[in-house]
Amino acid sequence: MSAQNPGILAPAATDCEPVGAADLIQATTGQPGSKIALVALHAGYSHSSLALKSLAAHCRDQPFYPSIHCFETLVNISHQRLLEQLLALEPRVVGFSTYLWNIDATLGLAARLRRLLPECRIVLGGPEAGPRGEELLGDHPELDYVVDGEGEAAWRDLLRLLLLRQGKPGRISGLIWRGPSRPVRNPQTLLPAEALPAPIALGLMDLDKPLVYWETSRGCPYRCSFCGSADEQLRAFPLERIEADLRVLEGLQDKVVKLLDRSFHLGRERTVRLLERFAATPVGLRFHLELNPDRISPEAMAVFRQAPPGKFQFEIDLQSLNQPVLDAINRRMDIPKALANIRELVAMARHPVHLDLIVGLPGEDEAHCRDSLDRVFRLHPGHLQLGTLKLLPGTPLRAQAQQLGYRWDPRPPYEVLSHPLLGFQQIARFKRYAVLLERLWNSGYLVATLSRLVPACYQDRVSACWDDLLATQGEGIVWDKLQPDTLYERVCDFLQPWLARDALLGQLLLWDYSQFSLVTRKTPPWIAAGLCHQKTLVVDGSRRRLPLLSLSEAAVALINRRRITPLEAGRYAVWPRQRQRGRPVRVIPVPD
Repeated sequence: MSAQNPGILAPAATDCEPVGAADLIQATTGQPGSKIALVALHAGYSHSSLALKSLAAHCRDQPFYPSIHCFETLVNISHQRLLEQLLALEPRVVGFSTYLWNIDATLGLAARLRRLLPECRIVLGGPEAGPRGEELLGDHPELDYVVDGEGEAAWRDLLRLLLLRQGKPGRISGLIWRGPSRPVRNPQTLLPAEALPAPIALGLMDLDKPLVYWETSRGCPYRCSFCGSADEQLRAFPLERIEADLRVLEGLQDKVVKLLDRSFHLGRERTVRLLERFAATPVGLRFHLELNPDRISPEAMAVFRQAPPGKFQFEIDLQSLNQPVLDAINRRMDIPKALANIRELVAMARHPVHLDLIVGLPGEDEAHCRDSLDRVFRLHPGHLQLGTLKLLPGTPLRAQAQQLGYRWDPRPPYEVLSHPLLGFQQIARFKRYAVLLERLWNSGYLVATLSRLVPACYQDRVSACWDDLLATQGEGIVWDKLQPDTLYERVCDFLQPWLARDALLGQLLLWDYSQFSLVTRKTPPWIAAGLCHQKTLVVDGSRRRLPLLSLSEAAVALINRRRITPLEAGRYAVWPRQRQRGRPVRVIPVPD
C-alpha cells in the first residue's frame, strides 16, 4: 500500500507468516519419493498459474507442504527439459492443470512420465479434465485420478490419502477414481469463500510476468448453457482478503491485473467500493474486468469516467443481440440497456472496450448472426472478437447438442461445424469475417477509414463491406501473410471507386497509415502521393522529416472518438508507432 493511497477496505488479518515463492519451489530435505509436483502448460509467455499456487497454498498446514514444487512452461515448445526436471525430482504425485489448449500435450507428457516413473501417481484437474473424468480414466491407463470442479480441498485430501494414508477416496470432493468395476465420481463440496487461500497475499505468486491473474469471487450468478461455469455456486471473497492482495499488487509496476471473476457485479455497494479502490492504485497498475453491460450502475460509470485513462480494461461477452437466442441459452441480458451502457463506455474514450460475439448458437441463422455483427460493429469498440461456438464437455448445451442437430469437432476446442440453421460454409464465412476484424479493425490499421466507409458506403453493415472486400480482393486478404504496406496496398485498390469522390475517406486513410509508418519505397502509390508534403521538425531532441496531412472538421470528429485529447481541424505531422518503440504516436500541429 502506497502512502499516497491508503486503503479504503478493512485491513487483512492473518494467522500465518507470508511464504515466498522461492520457499515453495526450493529443494526440500524430505525423504526420497515424497516430493510432489504441480504442472501447468501455458498458451503464452505472459501467463502464470493462479490455480497451482492456490492448490499449494491450501496445503500449508500439512507436513508435505515443503515438498510441493511448481512447474510452469509453454504448451507449444519441446517439453524435454520439463521431463528431465520431473525425472530428477522423482515425485510421488504429479498434478496437471488442464485446459482446452493444453490437454493433448498434457496427456502426452503424462504418458511419458508413467513410463519413466511407474510408481508415480498422476492426477489431472482443471475445466478440461473434470467433465471428461470417466472417459480419461478409461482411455488413458497412465492416469490415476481426475479432479472435477474446485481443486483446493480435493488436492489436499488426496495428498493426505496418498502420502499419509489418511482418509478414503470416496470422501474426497469431486474426485473421479477407479472403483472395483467402473470409475466413481464423488460429489463436490465447495469450501466457503473465507477458507480459500490467498496466494498473492501469502507471497506465493510469480509476479514478474506482465499479466497477473487475480480473483475477488468464485462462481457465476448466471446459468448460460454453453459455459463451463453454468453450475458454479457464486461466492464473494471477504474484503479483508482483497485488501491484503491489493497491498501486494500496489508494489508492482506496469502490470495488467486480470480478474478471473466471471462477473464483476456482486451488489452495487461492493462493486463500486472495489472499483474506487482499484482506481486509487498507482498509475502503473491496470485492471481487466469482465462486465455484464446491462448491470453497470450509474455509480460504477462515474468511477470509470473519473479514473485515470487506461486504468481499466473491459471485456464484455454479448454473444448475440437476438433475444430468443439468448433465451435459448439461458442468458439474461437487457439488450437496449446493455447497448446504451456500451455506447457510454466507448464514448468516454478512456478505457479499452473488448466485445465478444459467438457464431453458432442454437436457433441463430446466418441473418441473425449478420445482424448481431453489424449492430455491434456500430458501437465501434476498441476490439471486436467474433468466435465460433465451442461445445464444451460438461455443459448443458453439450448434453443437448445431438438433439439440437449439432455437428462439431470431437477434439478440443470442440468447435461447431454446423447446425440445422447454419451450414459449414456459412460458419466458414464468419470465420473469414473474424480474421478481417483482427487484421483491419482490432489491429488499428483501418479504424478511422472503416468508421467512415461502413456507414457511408455499406449502409452501416460491416458484413456487407467484408463480402465486397472478399469478392474484389479474394481469399488472400484473409489467409495470406501480409506485411502492413502490402495490406494497405490491397485496401487502396479496394477503395479506389470511393477515394476519387470522397475526400473525407481519403483523409482518414492517410491518417490511419501515418499512425504506423513513414512514407517509404514500400508505401502504396496513392498514400505516398497524399503524404508527399513533408516538413523537418524536432521530435524527442532529434530532427525528423515527417509527412504532413490536413484534417477537416468531419475527419477529426471521427478521429476524436478514440482520443482523450481531441484534435481540431488543421495540418498535422505524425511520428508513427513503429518508430516509437511502444510509446504513443506523436501528433504535432503544424501552422499553415
